[in-house]
Amino acid sequence: MPEGLPRVGSALLVRDEANRILLGKRNKDPQRGSWIIPGGKIRPFESIGGAGARELREETGLDVEVQGQFRVYEIINPPDEHRIVIYSWGKVVGGIAKASDDISELAFFSSDQLSDLQTSPLVRRVLADAGLVARVAQLSPGIEQLNFVFLPILLPSSKKNASGKLRRSQETRRTRRPRTPRRDNAPLLF
Repeated sequence: MPEGLPRVGSALLVRDEANRILLGKRNKDPQRGSWIIPGGKIRPFESIGGAGARELREETGLDVEVQGQFRVYEIINPPDEHRIVIYSWGKVVGGIAKASDDISELAFFSSDQLSDLQTSPLVRRVLADAGLVARVAQLSPGIEQLNFVFLPILLPSSKKNASGKLRRSQETRRTRRPRTPRRDNAPLLF
């Protein structure tokens, strides 16, 4: 296996005030000419958000505020490619948009414009998972999404009475109606 794999990266889904997403046209191989979500490698001892903000500033000239992580994706194409990319949400807070050497063009796109763009399979999947384009039928070979699921645990609201036994709270306690004997006056048919 090549040294330094897997490569861990950070990329930012950046929205503008019109709720459009920032993409850059890749200017190097692989995926030259495809629209990508700006980002890059996380350096040693650099935070995920810090790496995303640094890479975005280097590639686009924009300063961003990282607003929280979106999802994590893994790309495995043996024998040379194994990447883990952590996507976060970001908001532009300054700077002047200008494409770098890695990116030939920069643009903000509305949801209806994103469907027609040439993107990599991973970018298409990320945009679909973010609800920005129609969902793709199947994840491309070599790309896996790592899902983390947090499930809430609901505990009943109960209190102990003086004897130490649990009792239901007033909101959940059932009210009982007095029972009345039931008489059936229907004729018997034999």
